Amino acid sequence: MWALVAGLCHVVAPVFAPGFYPSWYFALGATGYGLLLPVIASLHVRHEPVRRSGAILGTIAGASVVTLGLGAAANADLIPAALFVRGIWWWTIGKMWAETGVLPRAFGWTTALLAVTCFALVAVYALTGIPMSPPDVPLRMILGAWLIVLAGLLWRDAR
Repeated sequence: MWALVAGLCHVVAPVFAPGFYPSWYFALGATGYGLLLPVIASLHVRHEPVRRSGAILGTIAGASVVTLGLGAAANADLIPAALFVRGIWWWTIGKMWAETGVLPRAFGWTTALLAVTCFALVAVYALTGIPMSPPDVPLRMILGAWLIVLAGLLWRDAR
Protein backbone atom coordinates (compact mmCIF):
# COMPACT_ATOMS: atom_id res chain seq x y z
CA MET A 1 0.00 0.00 0.00
CA TRP A 2 2.78 2.45 0.95
CA ALA A 3 4.62 1.81 -2.32
CA LEU A 4 1.45 2.55 -4.30
CA VAL A 5 0.74 5.83 -2.48
CA ALA A 6 4.40 6.89 -2.72
CA GLY A 7 4.44 6.04 -6.42
CA LEU A 8 1.28 8.01 -7.11
CA CYS A 9 2.72 11.02 -5.25
CA HIS A 10 5.87 10.91 -7.41
CA VAL A 11 3.85 10.63 -10.61
CA VAL A 12 1.48 13.47 -9.68
CA ALA A 13 3.95 15.92 -8.00
CA PRO A 14 5.53 17.20 -11.26
CA VAL A 15 2.07 18.25 -12.50
CA PHE A 16 2.16 20.98 -9.85
CA ALA A 17 5.70 22.14 -10.74
CA PRO A 18 7.60 24.00 -8.02
CA GLY A 19 7.13 27.36 -9.77
CA PHE A 20 3.34 27.15 -10.05
CA TYR A 21 2.09 25.38 -6.93
CA PRO A 22 5.15 25.01 -4.70
CA SER A 23 3.25 23.92 -1.58
CA TRP A 24 1.52 21.06 -3.44
CA TYR A 25 4.70 20.07 -5.25
CA PHE A 26 6.71 19.85 -2.04
CA ALA A 27 3.90 18.24 0.00
CA LEU A 28 3.49 15.49 -2.60
CA GLY A 29 7.26 15.09 -2.86
CA ALA A 30 7.64 14.86 0.91
CA THR A 31 4.85 12.30 1.10
CA GLY A 32 6.28 10.29 -1.79
CA TYR A 33 9.78 10.19 -0.35
CA GLY A 34 8.61 9.74 3.24
CA LEU A 35 6.46 6.74 2.36
CA LEU A 36 9.50 5.06 0.86
CA LEU A 37 10.67 4.34 4.41
CA PRO A 38 8.13 1.58 5.15
CA VAL A 39 8.78 0.15 1.67
CA ILE A 40 12.53 0.06 2.35
CA ALA A 41 11.91 -1.63 5.72
CA SER A 42 9.72 -4.28 4.05
CA LEU A 43 12.37 -4.89 1.40
CA HIS A 44 15.05 -5.21 4.08
CA VAL A 45 13.12 -8.08 5.68
CA ARG A 46 12.92 -9.84 2.29
CA HIS A 47 16.60 -9.25 1.48
CA GLU A 48 18.10 -10.22 4.85
CA PRO A 49 17.70 -14.01 4.51
CA VAL A 50 19.27 -14.17 1.04
CA ARG A 51 22.08 -11.62 1.22
CA ARG A 52 22.87 -9.80 4.45
CA SER A 53 25.37 -7.31 2.96
CA GLY A 54 22.96 -6.45 0.13
CA ALA A 55 20.13 -6.00 2.63
CA ILE A 56 22.19 -3.56 4.66
CA LEU A 57 23.43 -1.59 1.63
CA GLY A 58 19.94 -1.58 0.12
CA THR A 59 18.48 -0.19 3.33
CA ILE A 60 21.17 2.45 3.81
CA ALA A 61 21.04 3.53 0.16
CA GLY A 62 17.23 3.57 0.22
CA ALA A 63 17.21 5.80 3.29
CA SER A 64 19.71 8.06 1.53
CA VAL A 65 17.38 8.25 -1.47
CA VAL A 66 14.70 9.56 0.86
CA THR A 67 16.99 12.16 2.45
CA LEU A 68 18.64 13.41 -0.72
CA GLY A 69 15.40 13.20 -2.72
CA LEU A 70 13.69 15.51 -0.26
CA GLY A 71 16.66 17.87 -0.36
CA ALA A 72 16.83 17.84 -4.17
CA ALA A 73 13.15 18.74 -4.40
CA ALA A 74 14.03 22.01 -2.66
CA ASN A 75 17.58 22.56 -3.96
CA ALA A 76 18.44 21.62 -7.55
CA ASP A 77 22.16 21.50 -6.69
CA LEU A 78 21.47 18.22 -4.85
CA ILE A 79 19.93 16.48 -7.88
CA PRO A 80 23.19 14.82 -9.05
CA ALA A 81 23.82 13.44 -5.55
CA ALA A 82 20.20 12.26 -5.30
CA LEU A 83 20.47 10.52 -8.68
CA PHE A 84 23.76 8.88 -7.76
CA VAL A 85 22.38 7.50 -4.50
CA ARG A 86 19.22 6.33 -6.28
CA GLY A 87 21.52 4.55 -8.72
CA ILE A 88 23.33 2.84 -5.84
CA TRP A 89 20.01 1.78 -4.33
CA TRP A 90 18.52 0.52 -7.59
CA TRP A 91 21.75 -1.28 -8.56
CA THR A 92 21.99 -3.01 -5.19
CA ILE A 93 18.42 -4.24 -5.00
CA GLY A 94 18.05 -4.83 -8.74
CA LYS A 95 21.18 -6.99 -8.86
CA MET A 96 20.02 -8.88 -5.78
CA TRP A 97 16.60 -9.56 -7.31
CA ALA A 98 18.13 -10.63 -10.62
CA GLU A 99 20.51 -13.03 -8.86
CA THR A 100 18.28 -14.42 -6.10
CA GLY A 101 14.69 -14.12 -7.33
CA VAL A 102 13.52 -12.33 -4.16
CA LEU A 103 11.31 -10.43 -6.61
CA PRO A 104 10.94 -11.34 -10.30
CA ARG A 105 14.31 -11.48 -12.02
CA ALA A 106 13.07 -9.39 -14.97
CA PHE A 107 12.08 -6.62 -12.58
CA GLY A 108 15.53 -6.92 -11.00
CA TRP A 109 17.25 -6.45 -14.37
CA THR A 110 14.96 -3.52 -15.18
CA THR A 111 15.80 -1.93 -11.83
CA ALA A 112 19.54 -2.42 -12.44
CA LEU A 113 19.14 -0.82 -15.89
CA LEU A 114 17.45 2.18 -14.29
CA ALA A 115 20.46 2.42 -11.96
CA VAL A 116 22.80 2.56 -14.96
CA THR A 117 20.65 5.37 -16.37
CA CYS A 118 21.04 7.33 -13.13
CA PHE A 119 24.82 6.82 -13.18
CA ALA A 120 24.99 7.89 -16.84
CA LEU A 121 23.09 11.11 -16.12
CA VAL A 122 25.42 11.94 -13.24
CA ALA A 123 28.41 11.33 -15.56
CA VAL A 124 26.89 13.60 -18.21
CA TYR A 125 26.38 16.27 -15.58
CA ALA A 126 29.97 15.90 -14.35
CA LEU A 127 31.38 16.18 -17.87
CA THR A 128 29.14 18.98 -19.17
CA GLY A 129 27.71 20.83 -16.19
CA ILE A 130 24.26 20.94 -17.82
CA PRO A 131 21.38 21.72 -15.45
CA MET A 132 19.89 18.60 -13.89
CA SER A 133 16.41 20.01 -13.26
CA PRO A 134 14.94 18.97 -16.64
CA PRO A 135 15.83 15.25 -16.36
CA ASP A 136 14.85 15.18 -12.69
CA VAL A 137 11.12 15.51 -13.42
CA PRO A 138 10.84 12.47 -15.73
CA LEU A 139 13.13 10.48 -13.41
CA ARG A 140 10.84 11.22 -10.47
CA MET A 141 7.90 10.06 -12.57
CA ILE A 142 9.87 6.90 -13.46
CA LEU A 143 10.52 6.39 -9.73
CA GLY A 144 6.77 6.71 -9.22
CA ALA A 145 5.95 4.20 -11.95
CA TRP A 146 8.61 1.84 -10.58
CA LEU A 147 7.03 2.08 -7.12
CA ILE A 148 3.58 1.34 -8.55
CA VAL A 149 4.92 -1.81 -10.24
CA LEU A 150 6.73 -2.74 -7.01
CA ALA A 151 3.47 -2.29 -5.10
CA GLY A 152 1.76 -4.71 -7.48
CA LEU A 153 4.51 -7.28 -7.03
CA LEU A 154 4.45 -6.95 -3.24
CA TRP A 155 0.66 -7.16 -3.21
CA ARG A 156 0.77 -10.31 -5.34
CA ASP A 157 3.30 -11.91 -2.98
CA ALA A 158 1.26 -10.98 0.09
CA ARG A 159 -1.74 -12.92 -1.21
